[in-house]
Amino acid sequence: MSNGADVEQLDAPPPISAELRAKILSDPNVAKMAAELEMDLEVFVNTVGYYMNNPGVEPAFLVVSDENLKKMGVEAPTAEALEANVRASVEAFKAGQAPSGFEDARKKGVDLASQGGKPVETKADPGLDDAIKKGRTTLKP
Repeated sequence: MSNGADVEQLDAPPPISAELRAKILSDPNVAKMAAELEMDLEVFVNTVGYYMNNPGVEPAFLVVSDENLKKMGVEAPTAEALEANVRASVEAFKAGQAPSGFEDARKKGVDLASQGGKPVETKADPGLDDAIKKGRTTLKP
């Protein structure tokens, strides 16, 4: 396990290339997402670009002290609340990984020919085809 010494700490994501920046900003939802997250658009675009350039990088897990949470106007969760959240998350993961029942292998269909039966022979009535054609073309007054 890592001791954290080999983890790069960034105050902000590094700037990205102009081409990638243009590609990200071409999506009209980018500005909306940045606003919804209350992030500066520049920082948001660089963050998205950073993860696009480094797909194997995991997002950072930030730990904030109880005092800093209070300064931000957030009440620190209790140990019981944290435990309940973790347990609920584990159950949600388990439920998402459980088979749905739709993946079960289908039973093999019944092969009637192997049971000694003969295929049904149809007898075509040549006059029926003519009658149908006449019925389609004849207009009744």
